[in-house]
Amino acid sequence: MEKIDVHVYGDSYPLRAENRELTEKAAREVDQVMRLFAEKAPNFEPVRLAVLSAISFAEKRIELEAELAAVHEKINRINVFIGQNLQE
Repeated sequence: MEKIDVHVYGDSYPLRAENRELTEKAAREVDQVMRLFAEKAPNFEPVRLAVLSAISFAEKRIELEAELAAVHEKINRINVFIGQNLQE
């Protein structure tokens, strides 16, 4: 673990990171999403922007998990099909 500082929405956060590049990229994305929400709702406090950003990221994660599950299911069906046709 490496100690790093990331900057999100004007604040610095000291963190421990296993993958510095990944953590810095994630912080930049959080900063970017918070700033996008701030453009749309300039009167919102940073904590509210952070919650909206967290919900946005959670929605994306849930969508990606569903897509990944569908891909896994498709791969399983293809494998069964190949297995059945190789036995003939």
